[in-house]
Amino acid sequence: MRENYQKLEEEYSRWKGESQQWPERDGIFRTDSGIPINQLYTPLDVKDLDYLEDIGFPGFPPYTRGIYPNMYRGKFWTIRMFSGFGTPEETNQRWRLLYEEGETGFSAAADNLTTLALDPDMFPGIEAEVGKEGVPIYSIRGMEALVEGLPIDRISVALVVTPMAGPAITTTYFNVARKRGIAKETLIGTTQGDLLTTCCAIIPWGAVDPQHMLKLACDLIEYCIPMKEAPRWNPVNFTTYNYREGGIDAVQEIAMGLANAVAHIDELLSRGWKIDDFVHRLAFHLSAHRDFFEEIAKYRAARKLWYRLLRERYRPENPRAYQFRFHVQTAGSSLTAQQPMLNIIRTAYQALEAVLGGCQSLHTNSYDEAICLPSEEAVTLAVRTQEILQEETGVANVIDPLAGSYYVEALTKELEERIWDYFLKIEEAGGVAEALSSGWLFGQMAEAFHKRRRDQESGAEKVVGVNCYVKEEEEPPPAFRINPRAAEIELERLEKLRRERDNARVRSLLDELRRVCEQNQNVLPVVSQLTAAGATLGEITDVYREIWGLWDLPIVA
Repeated sequence: MRENYQKLEEEYSRWKGESQQWPERDGIFRTDSGIPINQLYTPLDVKDLDYLEDIGFPGFPPYTRGIYPNMYRGKFWTIRMFSGFGTPEETNQRWRLLYEEGETGFSAAADNLTTLALDPDMFPGIEAEVGKEGVPIYSIRGMEALVEGLPIDRISVALVVTPMAGPAITTTYFNVARKRGIAKETLIGTTQGDLLTTCCAIIPWGAVDPQHMLKLACDLIEYCIPMKEAPRWNPVNFTTYNYREGGIDAVQEIAMGLANAVAHIDELLSRGWKIDDFVHRLAFHLSAHRDFFEEIAKYRAARKLWYRLLRERYRPENPRAYQFRFHVQTAGSSLTAQQPMLNIIRTAYQALEAVLGGCQSLHTNSYDEAICLPSEEAVTLAVRTQEILQEETGVANVIDPLAGSYYVEALTKELEERIWDYFLKIEEAGGVAEALSSGWLFGQMAEAFHKRRRDQESGAEKVVGVNCYVKEEEEPPPAFRINPRAAEIELERLEKLRRERDNARVRSLLDELRRVCEQNQNVLPVVSQLTAAGATLGEITDVYREIWGLWDLPIVA
């Protein structure tokens, strides 16, 4: 389409004058990240864009339109529901249900103790946390029960843990697969395990300092990819979703994710590896939040920025390295306990954002998650939400259908510039590890959290059912409750394991792990032997705490 920009500017000016006679409902319109929104977008807003340089074709640089040439016309995204509760056996039953209902990838939501890399008998009282918000995986016995009878030779599994727990949990999974006759070299899946998730998404009680957490995360990357122990495994998933849940905006989310990736890349390069030895297996886990067009533009900008970052700074030769692969989870923080059935609608719109933005896999939240862990009815409906998108809406029949929208392209460009500026700001603060140690990133998170809370309390940010369109509460849906014997079952499992294993071998291997930690070597080879021998998660991670000490977080209120 050939544009006469002079004529267009004249007509736009005339329209602008006419439109000012029509009052608007708000004085200023902004995106969730504070980007001003024009009344109207025209070719004038994108006239400086070069199609091949800024947008391009799917599967080709700069990957704005997608990382594969045919995207969903080849195959749909993976339906990967994040789930876990009670005991490994009960989570196994939920995974079987999801598989039967159409899930195409498993994802293990770990309980708080697994996340913190603790055993339930390490301190009095902590057993109350067993299975409350995820599946307990404290040893190889728990992992065996979790995946019993499931086709892990054909379907990928995501292990959602932290750098402290990552080496033990991942090798536990590898060892279980080996016992089933499945070589770890053939396994497909992901370990979350990134530094910022531990520090910005949870309070990492009992954690080592950021530099040692970064070491553990990079040990796993090194073991799986450059050392070729599990070459099809994604050993890290930079989970910006978790930081986003704390209140930051789309700009901060992607900038923090890129800065986090840089920290891991630079650590591996400092060990003597080349960029092409590992970077093609780095992946991301993003949020789908409330601002529909901004979220879609965010995904497009993220792909372009990853390409830019690698091309300008690292120059890998493998074309796959430039592909920004990401999973999306709809925003748990957007769900409300008030009028919970509205969460079905919120989740559907957010899932549509993810698909229009070109995700590789997707988790859709269940409508009752603001009240309890998902019930079978709610989680089945969440799977059906994705299946309707795949089979009934037609949105997967064309690649990047919003490309060329004056608004979407202008917003993608604006986000790209703002994200890059914030990314450089993190680098000026010393990079991710230093910004955590100094407390700078905690300050950014705290400021964002308090702003969002103030905006919701004042009504500046509308939340239907909470601060607008409020109604007298109806009876909430029945709350899903976990097995009250979960803690007892897991304590018995650990007691039985310790009776039956070769404790002398475990003690010897723990001594070897101490030596490895003292000499700053990769922990994975000995951790793999430990998990195979029946060492527990807490026994392994206590060695890290013993050798490296505990971190006092510089928390900002």
